[in-house]
Amino acid sequence: MIRNGAVVFLTILLLISLGALCPAALAQPSPAESPLPSALSPVVAGSEYDYPPFCIVTKEGQADGFSVELLRAALRAMGREVRFHLGPWSEVKQALAERRVQVLPLVGRTPEREQAFDFTFPYLTMHGTIVVRDEETGIRSLDDLAGKQVAVMAGDNAEEFLRRQPVPVSIVTTETFEDALRELAEGRHDAVVIQKLLALQLMKGLGVENLKTVGPPLKEFVQSFCFAVVEGDRELLALLNEGLALVIADGTFGQLREKWFGPMEDDSWGKSRIVIGGDFNYPPYEFLDENGQPAGYNIDLTRAIAKEAGLSVEIRLGPWSEIRQGLSDKEIDGIQGMFYSLERDRNFDFSPVHTVVSHSVVVRDDSPMPRTLAELAGKSILVMKGDIMHDVALKQGYGEWLITARSQEQVLEMLAGGTGDCALIAKLPALYWIEKHGWKNLRVSDSSVFSPEYCYAVPNGNGALLARLSQGLAGLKATGEYRRIYSKWLGVYEKPQVGLADLFRYSLFVVLPIVLLLFASLAWSRMLQRKVEGRTAELRNEIAWRKQVEEKLYRTQKFEAIGQLAGGVAHDFNNLLTVIVGYSDMLRRRLKADPAALTEVEMIAKAAQRAESLTRQLLAFGRRQVLAPRDLNLVALIHDAQPLLQKLLKENVQLKIRSTLEQVTVKVDPAQIEQVLMNLVVNARDAIGEKDGEIVISTTIAELDAQALGEFAETAGKPFGLLTVEDSGCGIAPEVKEKIFDPFFTTKELGRGTGLGLSTVYGIVKQSEGFVFADSAPGKGSRFHVYLPLGSLPEAAPAVRSPWLGGAEKSATILVVDDDELVLTLAVQTLREQGHEVLAANSSAQALGCWRANHGRIELLLTDIGLPEVNGLSLAAQMKEEKSELKVLYFSGYADLQGAQIPEGAFLQKPFPPAALVTKIEGLLKRAP
Repeated sequence: MIRNGAVVFLTILLLISLGALCPAALAQPSPAESPLPSALSPVVAGSEYDYPPFCIVTKEGQADGFSVELLRAALRAMGREVRFHLGPWSEVKQALAERRVQVLPLVGRTPEREQAFDFTFPYLTMHGTIVVRDEETGIRSLDDLAGKQVAVMAGDNAEEFLRRQPVPVSIVTTETFEDALRELAEGRHDAVVIQKLLALQLMKGLGVENLKTVGPPLKEFVQSFCFAVVEGDRELLALLNEGLALVIADGTFGQLREKWFGPMEDDSWGKSRIVIGGDFNYPPYEFLDENGQPAGYNIDLTRAIAKEAGLSVEIRLGPWSEIRQGLSDKEIDGIQGMFYSLERDRNFDFSPVHTVVSHSVVVRDDSPMPRTLAELAGKSILVMKGDIMHDVALKQGYGEWLITARSQEQVLEMLAGGTGDCALIAKLPALYWIEKHGWKNLRVSDSSVFSPEYCYAVPNGNGALLARLSQGLAGLKATGEYRRIYSKWLGVYEKPQVGLADLFRYSLFVVLPIVLLLFASLAWSRMLQRKVEGRTAELRNEIAWRKQVEEKLYRTQKFEAIGQLAGGVAHDFNNLLTVIVGYSDMLRRRLKADPAALTEVEMIAKAAQRAESLTRQLLAFGRRQVLAPRDLNLVALIHDAQPLLQKLLKENVQLKIRSTLEQVTVKVDPAQIEQVLMNLVVNARDAIGEKDGEIVISTTIAELDAQALGEFAETAGKPFGLLTVEDSGCGIAPEVKEKIFDPFFTTKELGRGTGLGLSTVYGIVKQSEGFVFADSAPGKGSRFHVYLPLGSLPEAAPAVRSPWLGGAEKSATILVVDDDELVLTLAVQTLREQGHEVLAANSSAQALGCWRANHGRIELLLTDIGLPEVNGLSLAAQMKEEKSELKVLYFSGYADLQGAQIPEGAFLQKPFPPAALVTKIEGLLKRAP
């Protein structure tokens, strides 16, 4: 649950960043939009006419498309209407810059465009692709475009992306992507770089048959689509952000996405039908009948969903391990029956639950019946390899007692034959196989020991197919067809089964005395009552499971939207924080003789540090931090960070650092892993509170066991660098432990915490291809285990935290470029105090003029990346063409630098203290040319 403090904090950030500026009205808007009753004037929007399916024009000459409809819906939710002005991209973009329109519905957010426009949070993120002619075999990746002629639409994200790349490409611009693709088909270019769904739509509309998309999606070419307003129009921006959040929450966004992208994404699979996989030996859910044909509950359900959703489907059944591998190899599009778990959620996306499957203990007649998983300790347990109960038993710590088999049928066959003490198996398949094979010596427990959710599953990222399956399932439940299928296959197992022998015995009761008949009737009634009570409890559990899933899906969508908004807002504070942090640091050094003034400056610095920490957490939570992993000595990093960590603690908390090795080399981003360490130490400190306690940080190399990994058991045995943070605090209650990594979840008092610390830890570790687990119990402290991938080098340089330097070891001539005058002044003043000769420029044009006049003397360029006109990357590239030995240090407040190839150690994230700038400069000057 989102705490009130977090909501207030985000609201304050939003209000600070959003002001008011009334835009100019547009002359000659397009006619005949359907007006909504409103006393306010319509919002005037610009829209491209040739960017399907986002922005198109109807036969009647009206604006249409996904982004156009989304903008209409967002403004309608806020009680406003909109009118559109149509034109090519270059025209509508210029119209917004000149304030002849107020908003554009489709703009990819980039550092270059942030200089002129303000953006809502992204509503859609898509990757680019390369299009070539069918006979082309030498182009599959971005590197293959070297020396080739590539066409793009003028001013599009694709052009900006290509110009940022170091690959030497001959770029040809066209007025529209339609022109670019047509010219490519005619043989006039080598390739086109374009957003993939747009390419598929345009090629279909043009009717060209000699073009194809090649290679995997261009991960460096990411388009985060937003609504854009002119810079400073914060009143309209706030209106759009709120309207966009409302249409996402009420389902309108999903409906529009399915309407416009569903058919295209179906086509993009490149198949005439989808393939859904399942287990060939899991009755009554899914199995091959006596004729070798798929049958069972899942089969009928999938066919009914396909009919409801308009899908053509092939059902492929086989051994579970082969089906899973087929999904990984993309030979199968989805699986119709997979149990949900947190571990599986890392690699797969799941539909809403279509049933809950009870799992029970099976024993032989001569064995006592365990009622819980805890009672299985010390017993040899039969399980199907890779099954959900295999994972559950491993988590219980029963790995050494497990006996695995290839199928549930083999599990029961082995148990009936005397192997093992018991089996863990789904209840209905167990009843089916026992009845079929006549295993009279086996008993199935009445109670369930585990009841996981049974869902459709697709690989992460295949949201289009999952949406179609989920909508088809919802349609079946609405019409009652789902209940018919359920009753046909599963309902029969909920009723008492009466055989011929039972009927014969019951007939004998007729000749018995009336008293015995009444007694039998009472006993029978009692049994039925227990059945009804048991079924009622199962239905309540099923309802509870479904409610949890719906709440989880809602939270996921809401957190995604809030995360994007938080990341966008937090970015805007970086420049101001750089100035506050920098000048506070200078004042502290200058006011040592004035204790009163020094105390006041210290308060400012502490507040700035807290704001910096919160901003970085918001950026990390919004997933806008780009990791730059390198090999690090984890032991050395922790020892170097110890003085800083000690400052976070009070006198009542003792910090201890232990390591079983002199070095543990891991491949991580040093700044991000330091943030993980600080967040875990702060969390431990708060858990200890005011009582005396200790925090122990330890490092070693360890293997992840199958018990911890669950679904990722195949990773077991792989060594990782293990960072453990243990405290003697209050511990974590079981009901809280499941939520500790959720965004904005906190147990602290109002205003005492943002709820972002542990969610940031989880996000960074997961993005670093690692794992994090919490081990705790109330009153017994907590232990957080962070597993990080090992580095490839035998020795890694430790992260160094440099103090403020009194003077440079070697003076140099440095050119500093930043369009923010405050940041520029701070950097110049800092470097001049170190004895360097500093030249300053507040634009790329001024920087080039200064370079031409002084490039023989300039040894190092310090430049902001997000400069208007020519960005910092391009500026540095031009200068290095003339002077290859020029050293460059880049800095930016924009954390998401997709596609920017920056050398290691040559980047500084805003906000930065002067000491960090001095350290970076000294390191670069010491490097050999």
